[in-house]
Amino acid sequence: MDLLSSLNREISELDFSQTLQKTVSFLRKRVARYNWVGVYMLEGSELVLKAWDGPEATRHTRIPIGKGICGLAAREKKTVIVGDVNADPRYLACFPYTRSEIVVPILKGAKVLGEIDIDSDTLNAFTEKDREFLEQVAALLGERYV
Repeated sequence: MDLLSSLNREISELDFSQTLQKTVSFLRKRVARYNWVGVYMLEGSELVLKAWDGPEATRHTRIPIGKGICGLAAREKKTVIVGDVNADPRYLACFPYTRSEIVVPILKGAKVLGEIDIDSDTLNAFTEKDREFLEQVAALLGERYV
């Protein structure tokens, strides 16, 4: 069974809050290079951290739209992959060991609901396969949003 089907099966009976926590834990557990996984949901003009899994909490629990990689992905309504966060001035540093990041918006139609934010301690950790997979995960979350 593929990862998306496994995740869908695991979240099928959960409410949305439980779905978010199960999703971040599932992704971190199942993909070794995903060192920190979070889901931010849009509240007004800010992204607010609702669920995360990783070695430690981030201090960035509220991010304005347009700020950092997370804010950029939400503003542009598209996935952003940064192969080397140390070379990107837009990056909001969370952890000293983070080397790359992918941020995938969660959409319902054309409306941004939130996003999946994943850090890796490996340079250039995220591929087109990651993008495709995570965009499917984001679509699944968008469908389950109430």
